[in-house]
Amino acid sequence: MIFLRELFSHICGQQHCWVLGGQTLPFCQRCAGLYVGAFCALILILILRLRPTVFLYWVHGIFMLVMIPFGFHFVAHGGLTRTLTGALFGFGLVYYLALNPFTAWQAWKADTAWRTRAYLLLIATLLPLLLLTVRLGGGLSALVLTGLGVLGFAALCVLTAVNLAVLPGTFRTLRSRSVTQSE
Repeated sequence: MIFLRELFSHICGQQHCWVLGGQTLPFCQRCAGLYVGAFCALILILILRLRPTVFLYWVHGIFMLVMIPFGFHFVAHGGLTRTLTGALFGFGLVYYLALNPFTAWQAWKADTAWRTRAYLLLIATLLPLLLLTVRLGGGLSALVLTGLGVLGFAALCVLTAVNLAVLPGTFRTLRSRSVTQSE
């Protein structure tokens, strides 16, 4: 845990960290939610491969916008709210980071309403489970949240790298579309 605390100290202020079972998590409460939410979002997106819709753009945009009043401390809040808003932001961020690679690789499945409903239902199930894990405390909770957090951080790094890799192709596609439309 000491190595992880040192590693995450470069990207997280590590104030307001959860202490579960005598173990201090290597990231703050908000980052715990962000990373766990990011990992869960990536798993759900990889399994369900939801085709982007205006509805999903709005849902994930709202997930990210919720961070504004809480992240800038316009609204008083505690640890569970920090974790919850971090998780929502993680879901939104991963969704938007997955758009370019999934579009480039044509990895979306056929658009069906059940996929969207299942995705939203799973989010609605995972968020209370995250908060329950925190409330239960204990060494196992610390281990699970740290593991999921590290995996979520790695997922964000990989998605960022993949976006940078497909960016030239995205620019070529956009350029060819603009040339085609102008003719």
